[in-house]
Amino acid sequence: MKLMLERGGGIAGLRKPPIAVDTAMVSDGAALAALASRVLALPAPAGADAPDQVGYTLTITDDGGPHVIDFALGTAPADLRALVSALRKLAT
Repeated sequence: MKLMLERGGGIAGLRKPPIAVDTAMVSDGAALAALASRVLALPAPAGADAPDQVGYTLTITDDGGPHVIDFALGTAPADLRALVSALRKLAT
C-alpha cells in the first residue's frame, strides 16, 4: 500500500512537500496499512471549507486503485488524525 499526504492552504496558502510512504518499505508497515484500511472504511470527511484553513489531501493506493481523501485536520475522525500523525513521524 502506498500513502501520500499533502498539506496546503492556511493564511499564506503555502504547500509543503508531500509525505510519501510505501508500507512495504517501513518497519511498522503492517500497522500503518491496517490504519489506512480503517480510514478507507470511514465516511468521507468534510474538506477545508474556510479559505484560510489548512487542508490536507491523502492518497491511499491499494489493490483497488487510488483513493483520494480531502479533509481538514480539525474535523477529521480519530483514525484519520492518527494516520496523519504516523505519516508525519515517518517524515522526520
